Amino acid sequence: MLMTGNQVSLYIHVPFCSKKCPYCHFFVIPDKESFQEKFLAAFLQEWQLKSPLLKDKQIISIYFGGGTPTRLSLAYLAKMVTVILSSKVVANCEMTIEANPEDINSELLQALKDLSFNRISFGAQSFNDSELISLGRGHTAKQSMNAIQAAYLAGFDNLSIDLMFELPNQTRSSWKKTLNQLRDLPIKHLSLYNLTFEPHTVFYQKKQQLQKLVPSPEECLPMLQEAVENLKEMGFERYEISAFAKSKAYSLHNTGYWLGRSFLGYGPSAFSYWEKRRFSNLSHFNQYCSLLEAQQDPVGFSEQLAFPHNLYELFVIQLRLCKGVNIAVFEQMHGSLPSDFLEICERLIAKEKWLSRDKDRLFLTDKGMLFYDSVAAELI
Repeated sequence: MLMTGNQVSLYIHVPFCSKKCPYCHFFVIPDKESFQEKFLAAFLQEWQLKSPLLKDKQIISIYFGGGTPTRLSLAYLAKMVTVILSSKVVANCEMTIEANPEDINSELLQALKDLSFNRISFGAQSFNDSELISLGRGHTAKQSMNAIQAAYLAGFDNLSIDLMFELPNQTRSSWKKTLNQLRDLPIKHLSLYNLTFEPHTVFYQKKQQLQKLVPSPEECLPMLQEAVENLKEMGFERYEISAFAKSKAYSLHNTGYWLGRSFLGYGPSAFSYWEKRRFSNLSHFNQYCSLLEAQQDPVGFSEQLAFPHNLYELFVIQLRLCKGVNIAVFEQMHGSLPSDFLEICERLIAKEKWLSRDKDRLFLTDKGMLFYDSVAAELI
């Protein structure tokens, strides 16, 4: 997890979906050929626009997210990858693509191998069919398992899945069933999320009625603890609040977000973090494409936090990692933390028991992981 200043990551937001899941708050548009053609042209223009920034940089991770990147025409995907790989990409670059289980077939898997992808992240979400239906997913539990096995047999040994809990009508029993299905799957990484009702989603509009169906807070805590215990027993190390890995197969790309590695985002709504500035592209497909066609920057939001708030944010994000933050190393890389900030940390150790300290290393306790949002609010 050591970083050097010239190491960077790339995120490509491919906004196409066959349909939008009712809980999803990401920017997505219908999967149409005319949109795909327009997207490819815009991406190539954005690549040219940002290419000077990558001079003398080493690209160590590339992540195709969305949306559903595997909905993109293979010919268009190949053009994008070819352009990216013409830059200074390290030999062991982690190349991830998100996929829905129902899209997986042997032709697609072979194409992804040929394009140098070495990691697939599946949106499995649950291994209970009734829960998948309530989430509006387009696959069954069986399709998820088959897709994961097929990817492994095709030579992908670095596979990740997303799982969700706190779902409508989810029970401890159905959660146990989902967790038990993991035992036979050749995955090395798992991201665990609880359902949240995000604005501008169908679920948010139905929040009042849905909240009556989700497990109570008293039920959710045992479900989370059960997941953590089961995953540990299966050989998964919890290395970040929501991320678990076997054999140290940490997500190199996501670890960069937590450690403050510079990254560039491409595509509508994509975020970037570059030279301590955070910015994002417009979340509007036609405007994004039109600006790039006119060789203009499609950025719609930009901010650069002033000292010391920039340090607070970096510190709090890095605190998500289970190994915590080495204060001496952090200050060497980013600058000295104000004494009043460290006093708050001491209070969170002594009074709240949310943090613990081992010499220079500060990390969340088990209790602190449950109350991370409260920790962040105290420190920021």
